[in-house]
Amino acid sequence: MVNQALNLAYELHGDPSDPIIVIIQGLGMPLTATPPELVEKLVKKGLCLLLVDNRDIGQSEKFDRTPPNIIWEAIKYQLGFKVKYLYKLDDMMNDINVLLVKLDIKYIHILGVSMGGMIAQSMAIHHPKKIKSLISIMSTTGNPKLPGPKWVVAKFILLGSRNKEIHDSSSFYHQLWKLIGSPKYPRSTEELNQFVRRIMGRGMTAGGSARQLLAILTSRNRCADLQALTIPTLIIHGDEDNLVPVECGINTAESIKDSILWRIPGMGHDFPYELIDEFTDRISQHVLNVDKGH
Repeated sequence: MVNQALNLAYELHGDPSDPIIVIIQGLGMPLTATPPELVEKLVKKGLCLLLVDNRDIGQSEKFDRTPPNIIWEAIKYQLGFKVKYLYKLDDMMNDINVLLVKLDIKYIHILGVSMGGMIAQSMAIHHPKKIKSLISIMSTTGNPKLPGPKWVVAKFILLGSRNKEIHDSSSFYHQLWKLIGSPKYPRSTEELNQFVRRIMGRGMTAGGSARQLLAILTSRNRCADLQALTIPTLIIHGDEDNLVPVECGINTAESIKDSILWRIPGMGHDFPYELIDEFTDRISQHVLNVDKGH
């Protein structure tokens, strides 16, 4: 088990004197998973974005320890047995906190996508005085009573390279996003190609993704801690998400007092290009309104 903070790679976009949003990506995703169009548009709205590569992915510090058998650990998780892990989500959260200290950033808005939303929620729970607002996208509270991924998606992810139709990492991510993408806003082959090139060019590791997945499987139920939060919160979730079902977003909204839930019809587990302008408007309004009140 490794619980010391690791060095994170990051990018800063915009003027640091503007309100700062830290953006934390999901399982196995480097910072380039954040749509460049969204980054550009949020900066134009007068925001500064700190994008980070989580530990074990992208250009951040990585481990070389082989993870245990993921399929076996997932079976143990389903049966209620203890899962082996190398680190927890709170360790990943601590990485973010240490980076903020290094950069001398005292107050932030925090935005997390999927696993990143879980880490962002932990940051809000453990460091509420640093967090001006929380934005939780396609994420969950860790409540064990909530539905999990659709079986076809879970099976595909767990089998990984063992899938017969998978020839390399690129084809794995193409197939994955076809399974979890937005039914109402399907991506063209070229759009998928651009996305996969963007994330793989930053750096992807199967071992890192597996170790992050184990961190998710060992995460705790955050509902009680979230109920104690008074941080302004925006929750965004698609109602056709096959990886993190919409019930998880609803439960997050129910757990955080006075939070706002934007439930998007036809959206899956991705950022539809057709909605980038609305994402920009809702996120920037949320952040700027909170900042004016501080």
